Formats: sequence, C-alpha cells, structure tokens
Amino acid sequence: MEDKKIAGIYIRVSTEDQAREGFSLGEQEEKLKQLCTYKEYEVYKVYCDAGISAKDMEHRPQFKEMLNDMKAGKINYIVAYKLDRVTRSVRDLEELISQLEKYNCYLVCDRDDVNTSTANGRFFVRMLTVLSQLEIEITSERTKFRLNGAIKSGHLPGQVTLGYKKDGNKKTVIDESTASIIRKIYDMYLQGKSYQQVANELNKGKILNKHWRDSHIDKIINNKLYMGDYEQYKRIHSKINKDPVIFMNVVEPIIPRYIWEECQIQKDKNQRTYTRDRIYTFFQKLKCPECGRIMKCKGSGGKKKKYMYYNCEFCRINIREDYVEKKFTTIISELLKFDNEYNTLYLPLFADKENLDKTNALDKDISNLNKQKDRIKTAYMNGIVEMDDFKEDLKIINEKLNNLNKRKEEQIKLGNRKKFTPENIMVNRDINRLLFDDELNNKFILNEWNLKSKEEKQEFISRYVESITFKKNKNEQYGIELVDIKLKSLYKEKINKLTKIGLSEFDMLLISNNEKVLTKVSCPLTRKQLNNYLQELREYNTINFYEHPTFENTISDVPSEINFDYNENEKLFKIIPIWSNEKLTTIKDKIKLGILTTNSN
Repeated sequence: MEDKKIAGIYIRVSTEDQAREGFSLGEQEEKLKQLCTYKEYEVYKVYCDAGISAKDMEHRPQFKEMLNDMKAGKINYIVAYKLDRVTRSVRDLEELISQLEKYNCYLVCDRDDVNTSTANGRFFVRMLTVLSQLEIEITSERTKFRLNGAIKSGHLPGQVTLGYKKDGNKKTVIDESTASIIRKIYDMYLQGKSYQQVANELNKGKILNKHWRDSHIDKIINNKLYMGDYEQYKRIHSKINKDPVIFMNVVEPIIPRYIWEECQIQKDKNQRTYTRDRIYTFFQKLKCPECGRIMKCKGSGGKKKKYMYYNCEFCRINIREDYVEKKFTTIISELLKFDNEYNTLYLPLFADKENLDKTNALDKDISNLNKQKDRIKTAYMNGIVEMDDFKEDLKIINEKLNNLNKRKEEQIKLGNRKKFTPENIMVNRDINRLLFDDELNNKFILNEWNLKSKEEKQEFISRYVESITFKKNKNEQYGIELVDIKLKSLYKEKINKLTKIGLSEFDMLLISNNEKVLTKVSCPLTRKQLNNYLQELREYNTINFYEHPTFENTISDVPSEINFDYNENEKLFKIIPIWSNEKLTTIKDKIKLGILTTNSN
C-alpha cells in the first residue's frame, strides 16, 4: 500500500448545481477516471452522492463511507472534480485535512489543480475553500432576503396548513371549506375540553374522514398562523432551544388574536389535574379565596350524591355548586341578556366590506368543488375508482361544500343588513326592552338558563368567564359571598366593538324626589337622530321625553349621579346625551341630557 497509489473517486452533484453549471455525475466520473489513468492511480471505488449539498460532511453517506475506507487503509488518494464537490465549509476542510494527514492520504482536485501532498497545495486548498464559503454565505443571505420578502407578502413556504390554501398567485389565503373546522376546534378547546376530547368529537363526527389524534389538536391550538403570524424555522430552532423568527400579520387570520391568546391561557389550565367524572357548570372557574388556586371539582357520595362541590385541598375549603349558581344568578342573567342582544342585534354592524365581498370568492370555491365532485362521479362510473374510495372522497367534498354554503349564507345575511345604523339598532334594542319589562325579561332569561343542559351551561360560562372567587360568609344567603369576577377577553372585545360604534351603555344614578334610581345612559345622539329615534319608539309604547333644564357639559364630564324630578306615575326608562351640534365631532363638544320615561300604569 505504501508504493501503490490507490484512489477513491468522489463525485457529487446537487440539483441546483446541475441546472446551473451542468456538473453531471457521468461527466465527472469519466474525467476523473481519465485523470487517474494519467497519474497512474489504481481506482478502488467510485463514491457518488447524488442531489446532496456540500454544506456539511455529516449528511453525505457515500462521503462518510469513503472516509471510513481511508481510515481502513483501502485508499490513500481522494480524487474529485472540484474542491467544492468535496466541501464548502472552512471548518469541515480543516477537519478533512487533519484526517488526511493522520491517515497519510492526499486530496487531488482536477479543475482546481489541488494537491494536498505539499504545503503549498494545502495552503491553496484553504484559500479556495474560504472563497467558496464566502460565496455560499452570500447566496444564503440573498435567498433569506428573498424568502423573507415573500413571507411578508403572504407567500409562505412549505406545505399548506389546514384551513388555508394557495390562490392563483401562490399566496396563502383562507380556505373556507375547512376554516370552519379550525374555528370549531378553538371553540371546543375554550370550553375546557382537552386535546383528546376535541379529537374524540371530531372522530365522532367523522370530520374530513380522518382519524384525529390529540397531537393534531395540539399543533392547531399552538399554531400562530391561525391568528395571522408565521413562525420561521420553528422546528429547527426548537431543537436548539432558540426562538423562531416571527412575521406578524402576513395572512388573514381564521381566529382573532384575542381568542388564540385565550386558548394559551386555557392550555395552562388544562395541563393541571382535575376530577372529571361529572359535568361541572363552573369547571376550572372557581378560585380559592385564600390561596388563589383553581378549585377542583368534587362530587359527594352516599345519600348526598346529587351534590357537587368545588374544593381547595390546600386550604380545605368546600363550596357547593348549586349555591354558587344561585348566588351567580344576577350576573348570569346580565351575560345571557348581553349575549342574546349581541347575536341578534349588534352582529350585522361588524360585517366589514372586505368580508361581504368574499361571496364571489366563495362561489368560485363552490364551483371548483362541484367540478371535482363531477370528476369523481365520472371516474367511479367508468370503473377507475373503487366504491370505498369513491365514498370516502365524496364525503370529504360534500363536507367542504356544506361548510362553504353555510359561510355563503352568513355573508349574504350580513350583506343584506348593511343598511343598519347604530341608531337603528338602538331602536330595535329598546323596543324589545319596552315590550318586556325588566322583571318579565329576567324571568324569561332565567327560564332560558334553567332549560339549558349541564354541558350548555358549562360552555356558556367558559365562553365569558375567566374566574370567580367566593368566600364563606354565614351572614350571606347560602353562606357564601361573591368576592371577585373576571370576564374573558371575548366579552371585553365585544364591549370595545360596541363602544367604537356608539352602542355601549353605562349605569348612572338619577335622583328623583329624593329617591335614587339606577338607569342606563346610551351613546350620544344629534337632535335629528333623537327625533327619528323617538318617532320609531313611540310607535310601540308611550314615551315621555324631558330635557334636563340646567345640565350642559361634555360627554367626558358626565357625573355618576344627577338630580331630576319626574312624575310619580312614570317609570324611568333611560338617559340619552344630546349633542349640541347637529354634526357629531368630538367628546369635547357640549351635550345636554334627555330623560326618557314610560307610564307606570
């Protein structure tokens, strides 16, 4: 072996190299065999890595085999077409030269006139590799720059995420045929269901005709893309405990940002251990008044088996669920009233023009799915596909069509309601309140609550309530006292929306004939809007209108209570601030107070 020159020929090509410079494997092998004949090298083996980059040595199987043969003394020359076929990394080159010297092996590169058997040759090799490394880093930077620009414009790399699709310009957009599944998953998770429970529900409904696992739900709940953000290098960076690069608002969100964040809070709760052998209305909602921990759900046994409790094992506090529900009645009534009004009256106002214009896009998607359906039918009738495959494909397409048609109906309904204005909605809301007085309305709402199943009650509480804290108090009814309640961001978000369009209300005390009456104060109206409002309202009920004789201030300076005497046979209905100007401008403009009453008889 000492006198013989035995060579291992190494050839490599990446797809990019061959397309750019024509480095075919066949050409490399032929030329290198000719070189070995000329130099009187005996060829031991040809090592070929096809379609593999030279960024590192670790992921090239044939290269690694060649080095093992070198260590075993089977070869003492490595012959390659160019140095960049062997490596483009300065660090890897240093390692390679060290290995070559250790095992008395030499590197020869035909096109670069490289020969590591001399000191000058080794120096020249290092210089060539530095230049090659510089080239690859510059190319990498340019590629990253182009990729980042594409991501920011919604052109995302990789496989399309469920709920999205690629449009004609290869931009990632919402796929309404599957987006409803994502919304459903987030909704179920916010109800307190675990990953596995959500997966079970989807499997029960045979959604997309696939077997759902808890890991699928995990990925969906933790995917920032659903709120519009793209995480670059998420898998790679997670392995080295490094945060991914985040591009915000690059696609249209399927889930509002506050819902996604709410689910992350819910995730922390779901990771704890709770007893779940029964359905608890206030599941994961009650906090211990002493330590602040979420109280566990606990059912009694024996003769008291019907009772359910919330328990803090650290502070040894138990609170009965039926007592909590009874003490919570007033708040439940207000939340239900708000939820009903929001869904029936306010929702149409939040349909922005962009969503309303989606009807045409939905029509196009429906048309494409119908064409796909026809193709599958034709294939089945011609005996190209089997019955089982036909049924499976048809079920998925029909499910997507059903989702699209539902979405289209929603868009059409919202489009037909575009004519509504905040004052129109306010009239409709107040007419409903006039037709049913507070006492009757509260009875109806509590009836509605009592008719709900335990699952429906739990879902409703989960939607709006973040946490509730009660403490023991023997002097209070049922022996408990409400200390604190925190509502979820979903409720706050809805209130903010109403405030922006002038439909939110706040409470104020009106002192009349030395008696305090709590009443609602609505958004301000101009004189013209007020007259239209009163005209419509008086068609349904007798409304008395008074203008406060002395009050004139700005909307930001309305006091928490005000004096005004009205007749004893009247019942206070509401207060409406009136803009001094006929055109709405700013909250600094002067307002007067309009006071509305109804006849109490």
